[in-house]
Amino acid sequence: MAGSFAHALWELKQAAGDPSYDRMRAEFGAVASKSALADAARGHRLPSWDITWEFVRPLAVGVLGQEPRAVRRAWRLKWEAAAAQPVLAVAAIPGDRSTFVSDLDVPDGMTVPAGTRIVKTWVLHNSGTVPWIGRYLRRAASFGPDECLTPQEVPIPATRPGEQARVSVDVRVAQSPGYHQVYWKMVDSAGRLMLPGQRAVFFLLHVT
Repeated sequence: MAGSFAHALWELKQAAGDPSYDRMRAEFGAVASKSALADAARGHRLPSWDITWEFVRPLAVGVLGQEPRAVRRAWRLKWEAAAAQPVLAVAAIPGDRSTFVSDLDVPDGMTVPAGTRIVKTWVLHNSGTVPWIGRYLRRAASFGPDECLTPQEVPIPATRPGEQARVSVDVRVAQSPGYHQVYWKMVDSAGRLMLPGQRAVFFLLHVT
């Protein structure tokens, strides 16, 4: 869950022009240390709310000009949702690695009608030295006005090192207009989190 939250912070930083952490402190007024800001975006653990706000405020309010109270409320809800998620046991295996290749069928940001059904497919490359057997993508978090309905887990085909896997999930699109984003992390058959240091995959829909 920390990984998907960190990805949301990273996306905010990109939207604000990807300023350096030194610039966030010196020019935009972040009071957290450079190391704390950098650690928040790495995804190894969920940052405290105070650190989160010092990451978000200079970018969303100072750079992007968003309304402070609305920004604080929205990001507090995201942070509380992340903090409420159960912590998965981790199974980090030396040599295990995944590389995102592409989206199929439904590119991120695609406009879709509310309440429709779609199939989202990702292509993942086993770029490590460990075969993937009994692996799944598990839904990790979602952001939007309400929920897109999906299975909690979808299977990843057995994939040897050097091969690619196509992983698909059936989606019932949310009923509320707006942008909806759902994150997924790889787990094994026992539900343990694999590849804990890597970013989650996700889909992003513009619902109308």
